[in-house]
Amino acid sequence: MQSIQHLIANFAIVPVVVAVLVGLVRYRRLEPEQRYLLALVSASLLMEIASRTLHVYKRPNLFLAPIDTTIEFCLLALIYRRVLRPSLLSRLAPLLIAGFVLGSALTYSPRLDTVQFSPVQHFIECVLVLAFVAGFFHHEISQPVVTKRLEREPAFWISTAALLYFLSNSLIFLSSNYVLTLSLTLSRRIWAIHGLIYIFSYVLYIIALAISRPKPLP
Repeated sequence: MQSIQHLIANFAIVPVVVAVLVGLVRYRRLEPEQRYLLALVSASLLMEIASRTLHVYKRPNLFLAPIDTTIEFCLLALIYRRVLRPSLLSRLAPLLIAGFVLGSALTYSPRLDTVQFSPVQHFIECVLVLAFVAGFFHHEISQPVVTKRLEREPAFWISTAALLYFLSNSLIFLSSNYVLTLSLTLSRRIWAIHGLIYIFSYVLYIIALAISRPKPLP
């Protein structure tokens, strides 16, 4: 079981690298929301490299988590600010970004001697991103006439990835520190599940970066 956990952890960076490469190759053909997604996966890759480097040298790396979460939320909010125009959520996005960044900065504590992280920031991110995702799907479902192929919309794949990742991981983030006090083995298994979800969400991000939006149907 431990070897499977290590395999998942080691493989998790692969779809991130692929997503960055696909985005760079197609950069000139990317829609604005896809370019925000490219920025997101590029930032994730840098964080993965930094985290793994610290791990190799047996240095704590959890202090990177709040920084990663803040960047991730800001870029996802910028994606949905564009995708959801002119809805209320789109207009609120700048305020949500400012509030999230401010709250993250005020509560940030870069302790290097801890094996735990604060789940509050992650949970708030989950709730806000899921609100954006709900807004997107509600808008698409409420359309009286189908005027586009949804599977050819990058925002559809971004939203599907976000729904999978943030809905499933909201409970993991909230319970992670408590589970760690119960059993290190159980904690590692839960984070292995998180790793699988992370990998699959990046496969969906790759699809979002690889497709082009079709012309509107007449």
